[in-house]
Amino acid sequence: MVNVALGRLQIREALAQLPAADRAILRRCCYQGSTTAQIAEDLQIGEDAVKSRLHHTLLTLRRTLLDMEAPHRRVR
Repeated sequence: MVNVALGRLQIREALAQLPAADRAILRRCCYQGSTTAQIAEDLQIGEDAVKSRLHHTLLTLRRTLLDMEAPHRRVR
Protein backbone atom coordinates (compact mmCIF):
# COMPACT_ATOMS: atom_id res chain seq x y z
CA MET A 1 0.00 0.00 0.00
CA VAL A 2 2.82 2.41 0.83
CA ASN A 3 4.46 1.85 -2.56
CA VAL A 4 1.19 2.51 -4.35
CA ALA A 5 0.63 5.72 -2.42
CA LEU A 6 4.21 6.82 -3.07
CA GLY A 7 3.80 6.07 -6.77
CA ARG A 8 0.64 8.15 -6.94
CA LEU A 9 2.35 11.05 -5.23
CA GLN A 10 5.27 10.85 -7.64
CA ILE A 11 2.95 10.77 -10.64
CA ARG A 12 1.00 13.72 -9.30
CA GLU A 13 4.22 15.67 -8.73
CA ALA A 14 5.58 14.79 -12.17
CA LEU A 15 2.32 15.86 -13.83
CA ALA A 16 2.42 19.15 -11.94
CA GLN A 17 5.82 19.88 -13.48
CA LEU A 18 4.40 19.71 -17.02
CA PRO A 19 3.19 22.87 -18.73
CA ALA A 20 -0.58 23.33 -18.36
CA ALA A 21 -1.20 22.95 -22.10
CA ASP A 22 0.64 19.61 -22.17
CA ARG A 23 -1.24 18.37 -19.09
CA ALA A 24 -4.51 19.30 -20.79
CA ILE A 25 -3.69 17.26 -23.90
CA LEU A 26 -2.57 14.30 -21.79
CA ARG A 27 -5.73 14.50 -19.66
CA ARG A 28 -7.99 14.63 -22.71
CA CYS A 29 -6.28 11.70 -24.39
CA CYS A 30 -5.49 9.38 -21.49
CA TYR A 31 -8.21 10.14 -18.97
CA GLN A 32 -11.15 11.43 -21.00
CA GLY A 33 -10.63 9.15 -24.00
CA SER A 34 -10.63 11.90 -26.63
CA THR A 35 -9.05 11.09 -29.97
CA THR A 36 -6.20 13.15 -31.35
CA ALA A 37 -8.60 14.41 -34.03
CA GLN A 38 -11.07 15.61 -31.37
CA ILE A 39 -8.31 17.32 -29.40
CA ALA A 40 -6.97 18.99 -32.54
CA GLU A 41 -10.41 20.29 -33.40
CA ASP A 42 -11.02 21.58 -29.87
CA LEU A 43 -7.64 23.33 -29.74
CA GLN A 44 -7.78 24.44 -33.38
CA ILE A 45 -4.38 22.95 -34.18
CA GLY A 46 -3.30 20.18 -36.53
CA GLU A 47 -3.71 16.56 -35.51
CA ASP A 48 0.01 15.98 -36.15
CA ALA A 49 0.78 18.77 -33.66
CA VAL A 50 -1.37 17.01 -31.05
CA LYS A 51 0.39 13.70 -31.70
CA SER A 52 3.81 15.34 -31.45
CA ARG A 53 2.97 17.21 -28.25
CA LEU A 54 1.51 14.05 -26.71
CA HIS A 55 4.62 12.07 -27.65
CA HIS A 56 7.00 14.65 -26.19
CA THR A 57 4.85 15.08 -23.08
CA LEU A 58 4.94 11.35 -22.38
CA LEU A 59 8.72 11.28 -22.85
CA THR A 60 9.12 14.20 -20.45
CA LEU A 61 6.82 12.56 -17.91
CA ARG A 62 8.77 9.31 -18.13
CA ARG A 63 12.12 11.08 -17.69
CA THR A 64 10.80 13.02 -14.72
CA LEU A 65 9.52 9.87 -13.05
CA LEU A 66 12.81 8.07 -13.66
CA ASP A 67 14.72 11.02 -12.19
CA MET A 68 12.49 10.92 -9.11
CA GLU A 69 13.15 7.22 -8.70
CA ALA A 70 16.92 7.39 -9.27
CA PRO A 71 17.92 8.40 -5.71
CA HIS A 72 15.95 5.42 -4.34
CA ARG A 73 17.50 2.77 -6.59
CA ARG A 74 19.95 0.32 -5.13
CA VAL A 75 23.30 -0.06 -6.83
CA ARG A 76 24.33 -3.71 -7.08
